[in-house]
Amino acid sequence: MENNTYNVKELAHKLIQGTISPDEKAWLDAWYTGFSDEEVLLSASKYQTPEQLREGILNKITAQMETPGKPARKVITLWRNIAAAAAVVLLVTFAALYKNEVLEVVDPAKQVELVTAPGKHRQISLPDGTQIWLSPGSHISYPDKFRTKERLVKLEGEAFFDVVHDEDHPFVIQSGQLKTVVLGTSFNVKAYPDQIISEVTVISGKVAVQEHNLPKSQQAIMIFNQRAVYNKTDRSLIKQDYPNAAKYLAQRTGLFSYDGASLQTVADDLSLQYGIRITLSPEISKKGFYGHINTNESIAKTFNKLCAVMDIRWNRVDNDYYLQSLPSNN
Repeated sequence: MENNTYNVKELAHKLIQGTISPDEKAWLDAWYTGFSDEEVLLSASKYQTPEQLREGILNKITAQMETPGKPARKVITLWRNIAAAAAVVLLVTFAALYKNEVLEVVDPAKQVELVTAPGKHRQISLPDGTQIWLSPGSHISYPDKFRTKERLVKLEGEAFFDVVHDEDHPFVIQSGQLKTVVLGTSFNVKAYPDQIISEVTVISGKVAVQEHNLPKSQQAIMIFNQRAVYNKTDRSLIKQDYPNAAKYLAQRTGLFSYDGASLQTVADDLSLQYGIRITLSPEISKKGFYGHINTNESIAKTFNKLCAVMDIRWNRVDNDYYLQSLPSNN
């Protein structure tokens, strides 16, 4: 924050160093009187009152000074008084300038780790209000408080995102070698660690996708009904039109619809959803399937419905499932 005469950041440093002039101190006092630093800090921390906030800063400073081997209670008391003064100085002079740094000392952000089991979906809300639908067999990591320039989330697997718009804080998803950057939109990211192909499909808004360590000049920009396909083997990134992008609105809750997709495609989807291995006999792999599948149901129920429609049969050996033609009556 600045005016035509003084820079608040410079005056704050001078105040700490004891080199601030009377005129500068008077201006800084007037500036601070009109700024509610406690309200700014309290709005993003676990503390409910200014007293709790000051005590939290004080305890952090004191803990660093009261190390083992420090004798004399009077010395500790003196240091605590100095720490109290330092806590007040921190609160008074740096709230607006170093809000996130102060909060990380007083109330550090914690990393949240969530994993979904095979066949299980989960909807979560992030601290900024962003909604995420996590697909089965997926892992996501994010801070419980967004305090950096980027709202960074790490994903392994698949998830549907409905991101709250914030022009000053881009939402960034790191999924393996792929980096997805958005301001506010809805899209689906499919990036399982053991899959060669990763996909980012846009349902609304605009999304930028690039390989994590490559410059922005090599990124793909997609709008609605487009997707980026990344191949880990040759590191290629291709943008495609994808008119059926809206299907992910249903798939995010486990509901799949097919309009002539091959049985191999259906089997690949079920493998990821249920965390199983599916092998098709060659003569049925290209047969087209028309219908709906609810992957929230048991795999046995899903296979029974699929086989009834396609006139095929299934059997299981350990965690391997086999689909094949019905035996001939001849």
